Amino acid sequence: MKKLIVMRHGKSSWDYAHLDDHDRPLNERGKKNTAKMGVYLLQKTGKPELILSSSAERAYATAVIAAENMGYPKEQIVTDKELYLAWVEEILQCLSKVPNTVSYCLIVGHNPGLTLLINHFGVALDNLPTASTACFEFDTQEWKDISPANARFQWLKQAKEIEMRDSGDTRE
Repeated sequence: MKKLIVMRHGKSSWDYAHLDDHDRPLNERGKKNTAKMGVYLLQKTGKPELILSSSAERAYATAVIAAENMGYPKEQIVTDKELYLAWVEEILQCLSKVPNTVSYCLIVGHNPGLTLLINHFGVALDNLPTASTACFEFDTQEWKDISPANARFQWLKQAKEIEMRDSGDTRE
């Protein structure tokens, strides 16, 4: 059994027009929502065995903040430049390289690739919002074999849902 949490990077800042897209940082809302999502993930699924992140600044910063809130050593985050603006096949290729000894992986990346990946695994979703996550389990022992045929959707959590509850609104 393999568990995959798909997480889109937190909200990024557009305040630095001189920066390349790859180098854009998170804004304050992105940092706050990512921290909340990290706490939520730890409570919901425990600490991942591997965090795999795009090499883009906003994705890596998301991975670091989530890791800090999940008790995962940030030095062990694996970055892969192939995940930067990757499409489904490229994401699956990166996941196929995850050691099979790992049963629970958190991957941090970008849209539209992550939304398309979620759709690939059988969940109709128009857009995975920033700092939001989807969880899948796969009935396989090898990461190279994850597919729609062995995927079981578990849940989707948007960062704004965590904010609502924190503000006293209990709607899900």
